[in-house]
Amino acid sequence: MISTGISEIGLVRKNNEDSFLIDNDRGLFIVCDGMGGHKGGEVASGLTINIVGQEVRFRNSEEAIHSLKKAIEKANHEIWLKGRTEPELFNMGTTIIAAAIIENHLVAANVGDSSLYLIRSGEIHKISRDHTLAESMLDDGILKPEGIRNNNYNHILTRAIGIEASVEIDFFTRDLQCGDYILLCSDGLTDLLDAQDILQTMNHDNIDLVTKSLVQLALDRGGHDNITIILAGI
Repeated sequence: MISTGISEIGLVRKNNEDSFLIDNDRGLFIVCDGMGGHKGGEVASGLTINIVGQEVRFRNSEEAIHSLKKAIEKANHEIWLKGRTEPELFNMGTTIIAAAIIENHLVAANVGDSSLYLIRSGEIHKISRDHTLAESMLDDGILKPEGIRNNNYNHILTRAIGIEASVEIDFFTRDLQCGDYILLCSDGLTDLLDAQDILQTMNHDNIDLVTKSLVQLALDRGGHDNITIILAGI
């Protein structure tokens, strides 16, 4: 397995509220996109990376799901509590997309609107599902798929780490094949690039160049948010 990660502040924000973790030894990859005034988002994403990174241990897929669930719930509790005891961090929170790779199997956990894609044989598939008001409106038939990308409700989260005392986590599992890539990213990338943009950038085997090219394309299109990417090849 090969992997690389990059985090770019972008062209508008004054600080980077994204955090990420790459642990090839465990096959664990995480991207968090923080939110909150002052340094709240930065604190929330950093704490989540630290807690989940320290707590998660697994030998198989079942253990990975259980361990990710317990670790994310612990991070949620710690951030929720900290946000209520330290006024400058009130209402801070973060998204999380986490992927555990066990041999030829993928287990992913998701809260919020950071994304996970599987790239295989010249095709790209989004594995995660965004927890946004726009996605809820799509489910209810209020929005059409073609109208969701640039909708204002696309940035209103319906779930995040640390906002409530408890958190609901989505889990996904997939079988992997040799030659597959998984891509985790914050919405600073997906707001500006769609799945086909990402796929077209996967035009060579140097994953460092691929991630740098994706970031540059997002910057060329405005770079209005922090941009964080992890790319791992099987």
